[in-house]
Amino acid sequence: MLADDRAVAECLLDPAVLAAAPAGALHVNMATISTTLAERAAREYGERGLRYLAAPVFGRTEAAAAGNLTVVTAGAPATIAEVQPLFDALGRRTWTVGEAPAHANLVKILGNYLIACSLEAMAEATTVIEAGGLDPALFIEVVTDNLFTGPVFAGYGGMIGARNYEPVNFRLPLGFKDVQLALTAGQERNVPLPFGGVLRDAFIDALAHDQGEQDWAAVAETARRRAGLA
Repeated sequence: MLADDRAVAECLLDPAVLAAAPAGALHVNMATISTTLAERAAREYGERGLRYLAAPVFGRTEAAAAGNLTVVTAGAPATIAEVQPLFDALGRRTWTVGEAPAHANLVKILGNYLIACSLEAMAEATTVIEAGGLDPALFIEVVTDNLFTGPVFAGYGGMIGARNYEPVNFRLPLGFKDVQLALTAGQERNVPLPFGGVLRDAFIDALAHDQGEQDWAAVAETARRRAGLA
């Protein structure tokens, strides 16, 4: 799972690499990349008699270690069936969302966008709680007990409530990259993402404050700085 479009293009769309691949070879790309690059990859692989499948995943490092990822895939049905045993080893469930590989990447991009929106919402709420003299960690416990169950609020919410952004499951610059991908996907389809602008600026603020090596949940510190609590 390479980090971004540049890494994928340099490593796996290099003409020499593609020329060296045997006919019919299959590349299952599990990286979170733009739909534009996914379309290019599928086209260039097809022109060379190679096969290409997109299969990005949802899940933090502990889910990966347990073989409990959610796999989102798109491509030729026969190709998906061929690699399904590998998906079964990696994940708890595989979702097939279309035959164009870019479809899987669009689902992953917008899924990560929703996670980023949740991070910002928790950041703002816990900042008000802190400014009101209450314990943000206790607040997160209250709302994740019944209202917002699941790994996003419980996992990242716990980090935000405790202001402890380790261990790093997903580095903050990667989260920023995915927010940018969501904004681009919306722009290409004439769909405004007003909240995306807020997220973009929050991540830029975090990067400007040397948080690039922290988990992306650390973007919550931007809300605290805006409130004068940092």
